[in-house]
This record gives sequence, C-alpha cells and structure tokens, in this order.
Amino acid sequence: MFRAIPPLVVIFLFYFALPYAGVNLDPFWCATLTLILNLAAVSEEIFWAGIVSVHRGQWEAGRSTGLPFGLTLLFVIMPQAVRLVIPPLTNKTISITKMTALASVVAVPELLNQASTEQGIYANPTPLMLAALMFLALFLPLVLASRWVERRFGWER
Repeated sequence: MFRAIPPLVVIFLFYFALPYAGVNLDPFWCATLTLILNLAAVSEEIFWAGIVSVHRGQWEAGRSTGLPFGLTLLFVIMPQAVRLVIPPLTNKTISITKMTALASVVAVPELLNQASTEQGIYANPTPLMLAALMFLALFLPLVLASRWVERRFGWER
C-alpha cells in the first residue's frame, strides 16, 4: 500500500485524517513516518526481487548439503541477493532523502521551504541558490558513497 500511494498523499492523510481517528501526530513525525514507510515498502520489493533473481539451482545446492531452509536462505541466497540489491537500494535511499522537501506541506520548516520564503521576502534568488548548494553538499557524499559500495561489490567496472 505505501509503495502505491504517493508520499505526498500519505503525508496529507497522516496529518489531516488521523486526527479524526483520535491520533494527533506532530508534522515532523507525519513526514518522517511517511518517508520511513515508503522506503520500507520499496526496500521489501527490492529485496524480494533480489532473492527471487538468485538461480533456483543455488537453493537446490544449499539444500543438498543438508542445510535447512532458513540456513540456506541466510548463508547461500542472501549473500548473492544483497549483492544484486545494492544499486537499486542505494538509489531509492537517496531518492527518499530528496523527498524531505515534501514535509513543507504540513508546515515542517525544511531547507527548500525556508529558502523559498526568504527569496519571497527579499526578492532575491540568493537563498534558493544557497539551498541548491546545500542540497549538493548533502547529496554528493551520499552519491559518492553509493558508488563506492557498488564498486566494492563489483557492480561498476
């Protein structure tokens, strides 16, 4: 469900609909919970795809050595699946962190919202340029770290 519904809609539901059910969440927690649930739902699908993509013969090989199902999954399948899921998982993690700008719709003072407000007050694009540089400073190390992890596990040649 959290993979199919846009995160912006989920933020609105948590912030505006849950109080009718007697649950009042702080705007920060509405945004945080939304992004966590979205990342968890997509990560589950990514890991499932990684596990399913491991050749069936690997399952049979693990079972033929006498390993029970759980140990075959843990020691034979998961090391191969983790290697396969690293690129899409790091990509989605970076994507989710960029979605923090959605938190501004429920009055969470985040970087882009603050810069836009300042730009409106002073009629000067400098705050937006500084926000762009701050996003670059935040995400460039994440992208470089993800590239390193992908190279480390043999995905980038």
